[in-house]
Amino acid sequence: MDVLDRYGGALPSFRRAHARGVGVRGHFTATPEVAALTTAEHMQGDRIETVLRLSNSSTSPHSGDRKTVLGMGVRFELPSGGHSAWAALTIERAPFRVPDDFIGLTRATARTKRGGPNLVRVLVHAVTHLPSVPGLLAVLRQQTAQSFARSRFNGLHAYYLVDAEGRRRAFRYRWVPSEEPGTLTPEQDREYPPQFLISELRQRLRKGPVSWQLVLQMAEPGDPTDDITKQWPEDRPQILAGMLVVDRLHEDPVLVDDLMFDPTAVPPGIELSDDPVLHFRSEAYVASQKLRRSEPTPDVVAE
Repeated sequence: MDVLDRYGGALPSFRRAHARGVGVRGHFTATPEVAALTTAEHMQGDRIETVLRLSNSSTSPHSGDRKTVLGMGVRFELPSGGHSAWAALTIERAPFRVPDDFIGLTRATARTKRGGPNLVRVLVHAVTHLPSVPGLLAVLRQQTAQSFARSRFNGLHAYYLVDAEGRRRAFRYRWVPSEEPGTLTPEQDREYPPQFLISELRQRLRKGPVSWQLVLQMAEPGDPTDDITKQWPEDRPQILAGMLVVDRLHEDPVLVDDLMFDPTAVPPGIELSDDPVLHFRSEAYVASQKLRRSEPTPDVVAE
């Protein structure tokens, strides 16, 4: 939190990352294929109510939506009470393997007084953290999405499905949009305002629901489960695990902004991998929520 405040430009009372976002409601229905592989109660085929928060990755709620990583937090309301949560991004690999690498990257990419990053600092960080370079390039190469609803979100972290007999299978997940993924055309880039993704989603939901398929990529022996800088080969088996449908804005945006979408909050039937960043995120999310709750609400609140 200290590093994001000092180097990331975070603002009091807002999330330290993904400060600008919108809350929506929907439901998730799992497929029989995934129900056979896990005892997780939200993966048994029943309709599961969900709360989502869609966001850009900036530390400021006033930042624009162009060429930024987008995020999707999904909170599953469990039939037995309580919830499970996942958090996904539009990049396919991360530019850091352990929490200390994230801290170093945040320092290296801090904006100078001229408004841009210090390229020498960025280069030094890249040279001293070579495994992170593909992920860093993925961030820098992000194009501007036309819509949250036309974006694919990747879970990055590995988890395990656990079935009724105790068999464990490692997987990563992705939310694949039902609409063809799309980025801004040159004409749209000239015409759209700096912040448009939330307004676009509101207009889209007035016309009807939007949806994503949950696809699980299953690991094979030797695939790393502790390193989010590395992708698994695309020829790994994939399972269509369910459909997520979003049909309306959340009636209480303040409540959604206060929620944590902690990706370690999983029910029996899903287990965490040995990924150090996955385990650290829970602590970071708790610290962020506690910090912003203690800060005064600004006079001007981002839309």
